[in-house]
Amino acid sequence: MSVKFERMVCQYTLGDPMPVAVITVKIPLELKERMREINVNWSEYIRGAVLKKIEEQRLKDASTKLDEIRTRVKPVPTHELVSWIREDRERIGHA
Repeated sequence: MSVKFERMVCQYTLGDPMPVAVITVKIPLELKERMREINVNWSEYIRGAVLKKIEEQRLKDASTKLDEIRTRVKPVPTHELVSWIREDRERIGHA
């Protein structure tokens, strides 16, 4: 099954200060008939799926960047980490 975005139009809705885009998707007729059999707000469902996909990609990109940074950074010895923690605790205790 292929999905094709046919057009994208920006429009303003009264009372909604945020512009919205109208997206038309072509699907097989059989799928459309099956969608009618289910009591679902398809616009809301698709908006949620798009947001979820965007968030997944954002997290994937962030993870990739972190992995790149990890390859460039030298490991910190355990005794150094312990020293930093002790210094921080002492600083907080005397604040």
